[in-house]
Amino acid sequence: MPKAMKQKRNGAANGNPYTSSKPTKSSNPIFKMNTDLGQHVLKNPGVAQAIIVLEVGPGSGNLTVKILEKAKKVIAVELDPRMAAEVTKRVQGKPEAKRLE
Repeated sequence: MPKAMKQKRNGAANGNPYTSSKPTKSSNPIFKMNTDLGQHVLKNPGVAQAIIVLEVGPGSGNLTVKILEKAKKVIAVELDPRMAAEVTKRVQGKPEAKRLE
């Protein structure tokens, strides 16, 4: 009489030991975003025009430029003077420059 096959617990039966057989709702298990609590406030235009954003460490300003398109004002705090100059240069001459501190 042959032995009964048991289902393997580590996903090795699927061919890839690093994938789990259980479907997950979120791709990132560490940062669970609850959109019911206002974590996507910049998507609501009524709220976004009234919000003042404090951005710590804007770096080269990729995200800062996107936030400036939506928010009333952005206060960016950067310790590196080279990066602070980069953010300022990036919005220089644009209407968004008035809303950046």
